[in-house]
Amino acid sequence: MSATYAVIDPATLEPVGEVPLHQPEDVERAIAAARQVARTWAADREARRSALRAAAGAVDAESEELGRILSLEQGKVWAEAVQEFRVAAGLLRHYADLDWDESETLTPRDGRQVQVQYAPVGLVGAITPWNFPISLLAVKLAPALVTGCTVIAKPSPSTPMSTIALVEVLNRFLPADVLQVVTGRGVLSRALSELPGVRKISFTGSTEIGAAIMAQAAPTVKKVTLELGGNDPAIVLPDADLPVTARRIVGSAFRNAGQVCMAVKRVYVPRARSAELTEALVAAASALRVGHGVAEGTTMGPMHTSAQQQLVQDYVTQAVSQGGRIAHGGQSGTSLPGYFLEPTIVADAPQSSDLVACEQFGAALPVVAYDDLDATIDQLNAQEFGLGASVWSPDLDRAHQVASRLEVGTAWVNQHTVVELDAPFGGWKGSGLGRERGRWGLEEYLEPRTVNVRAHAD
Repeated sequence: MSATYAVIDPATLEPVGEVPLHQPEDVERAIAAARQVARTWAADREARRSALRAAAGAVDAESEELGRILSLEQGKVWAEAVQEFRVAAGLLRHYADLDWDESETLTPRDGRQVQVQYAPVGLVGAITPWNFPISLLAVKLAPALVTGCTVIAKPSPSTPMSTIALVEVLNRFLPADVLQVVTGRGVLSRALSELPGVRKISFTGSTEIGAAIMAQAAPTVKKVTLELGGNDPAIVLPDADLPVTARRIVGSAFRNAGQVCMAVKRVYVPRARSAELTEALVAAASALRVGHGVAEGTTMGPMHTSAQQQLVQDYVTQAVSQGGRIAHGGQSGTSLPGYFLEPTIVADAPQSSDLVACEQFGAALPVVAYDDLDATIDQLNAQEFGLGASVWSPDLDRAHQVASRLEVGTAWVNQHTVVELDAPFGGWKGSGLGRERGRWGLEEYLEPRTVNVRAHAD
């Protein structure tokens, strides 16, 4: 029997469960088991669609109980954790209902018939992070399973319990070994990336680790989808409605204690309106209530790890030492012993500070004053990240023009952190490779095969 390890509640620092500490040999066994069922699973498209629809209903029905598991191990507010499972159910339904052709016939030519078939890529290693362990797994599972792939899920070692719970629900409706989960340290991700039995890796996480996984997958020429880091700017134009803009930016920036890859990470505002926007941001952030995710009245939980909390606090300290000012927050905001940080607004943040230039991934939001919009856009486009950005203005034509200049995978206008089931999501530059969601996400799990037939011999 495998060894186990404890999973810790980041709000109380108490253990909430024990899970298996798997090793690379467990990954090898999972690969062998998946190989045995792959052909049968890939053969019946309608059975796959029916299984996903049934599983979606069960996830919805049990979302409140499942959400409590996620809230306790991750720290997010219980209602948000429940919603994450409901998002997963929606993804399962979307891909079960999505129409796609398993083959197409090209125009006949010179006595030849050319057909393009679309076959499942094979066994997928789905490697997911701790901030959204369920929705980020479901966006991989749903298209992979409906196309006929088998999947081995590898969650973050600090949030495995919710993934195990989701897989248990799905496996009531799937044949044995179509979907498996391994839990433990990074050695498992390396095994999935390196072992030849895995045909594709779908990874969400940091740019640094994503690059390492791509390198590990290269010798066996695996297909790779990478949804990586982001340092999303919100660009406020001079005519923006600041109270409304501030409320929406705060709703994005401090969701899940700021631990969202596509959240607003920094705000750019015309210098003449910087003080006014800062005041509005403070008013909006003041309405948030920090506490245990499962406690009534909590609207923002802890950060997930001690290291992440310390990193963000260090960034705030540095920004202040370089001329920034804490306009709100900066303390834990609770008597609980966990990894808490109040929603923190840093005004007059220097562009060169790490809080602005790096992906802080936490409960701190820098406000940067700009003088030249064109220069600011050029500066942002020259940077490493290109996941998302938003533009804020009642002049929709002007906002659309600005959004269309940004080198990002998603550009929002008067909103942020909004994704659609049927639109592609992913990053440019250091923020990723490939796309998830919609037909673009489904195509990531298919291999085209050309069958070229001559009608008769010469």
